[in-house]
Amino acid sequence: MMMRLVAGILSVILGSTGAAAELDLDREVLVIPDTHNAKPYIWHVARNPRGYELLLSESKDKAGGEGTFAFQIVSPPGIRPEDVHVFIASDDLHAYAHLRALWKGDGYQFSYRPPGAGAYRLEIVFQTPEGWVNLSKSIKMGGPAVNASPDTLPGDDDYHVKVKLRPKKAYAEHVVTFLYEIFYSGAPLRDIEKLDGFDMQVAAWDETLKEFIYMTPKQNMGGPEVAVSVFFMRPGKHAVFAEFKHNGSIRRVDFAVTVYPEPVAGDDAIINLKPSD
Repeated sequence: MMMRLVAGILSVILGSTGAAAELDLDREVLVIPDTHNAKPYIWHVARNPRGYELLLSESKDKAGGEGTFAFQIVSPPGIRPEDVHVFIASDDLHAYAHLRALWKGDGYQFSYRPPGAGAYRLEIVFQTPEGWVNLSKSIKMGGPAVNASPDTLPGDDDYHVKVKLRPKKAYAEHVVTFLYEIFYSGAPLRDIEKLDGFDMQVAAWDETLKEFIYMTPKQNMGGPEVAVSVFFMRPGKHAVFAEFKHNGSIRRVDFAVTVYPEPVAGDDAIINLKPSD
């Protein structure tokens, strides 16, 4: 079950700390990468590559009911998609869902109740022997659904999440790290449960829906801090959706970040930036 932490409990803090945050003396040190160290943090993905096709063969999205979608992935001979993820967002990026598709023998299936009628973006993401593949499709959904997939559920108020940016501004074609500090019932949360082996999963779109990114942490220490480093290609506004699991429920934190063009001169020149700036 997915829960969303509403904007009121999210603090985006642009304060300054060191390049690494040590959780305990006997624990691993959380490392914040240099903004110039791009290679390990670029999401290497083939977007709608030749030889692949997404066939959305069934959709039932009657208002007030469960939307059931079946799809097939046409792939080159001998290649079977693995680790299939489904990401859905409304065109205005106000609605979001990250779903796990179920294999049904001749294709995949997932269920979703849209919060309203309109245009949505569907991103199917999976792994192949050659790496990640992302197939995108724009779809129309009916609604509004009476029993829409919930954005908030009981228990959200028990969590507080702060987000810090390292460096303090995000620049296109450079690494920015989102440092999430998670608290539960007023205390640091130290027992985050793994989601597909990770402490957190992050998805992001730019406001034109032309850039979609899926990233996970390099270090997964169970909290209370989780660092997710992202490499944006396009300047502009980006909606960022993060998920973590605790007490058996998936919780969500979302916010918007402005990605700036690279400054090439002056004190703010990208070449002078450090993780603590």
